[in-house]
Amino acid sequence: MPEDNESAHSRAGRLFAALAALHFLAARGRTLPGPDAFRPKDELPRRLQGLKEGLYDDLALARARGGAHWKAAAEVFRSVPSFLEQGPLSPHTISLKESADHQAGYDAQLAALRKDFPGLLP
Repeated sequence: MPEDNESAHSRAGRLFAALAALHFLAARGRTLPGPDAFRPKDELPRRLQGLKEGLYDDLALARARGGAHWKAAAEVFRSVPSFLEQGPLSPHTISLKESADHQAGYDAQLAALRKDFPGLLP
């Protein structure tokens, strides 16, 4: 869940982490994006596009996988709207500081998910 005072870029990082975790939980052999996946001058919608396109497939795969992976994937999916409650995410190219905010949000969300679902995320 985002903090009340988080920037749109930090919330975008959290959203990206949630969608990446859902993708990871869906099937064996998948990896989470590392810090090198984020670059200044990226556009937030472009960062999210690939993960959004396969969302239904990821949910269906996680459901078929069952158990703790399905439970975690379902909870992560239900959390997605919370990242947009404070307002829309920026559609613009991001600066160095905004990229750092995005990375911080991504890292914070992954840490929260690892705490909530021990042993499921690397």
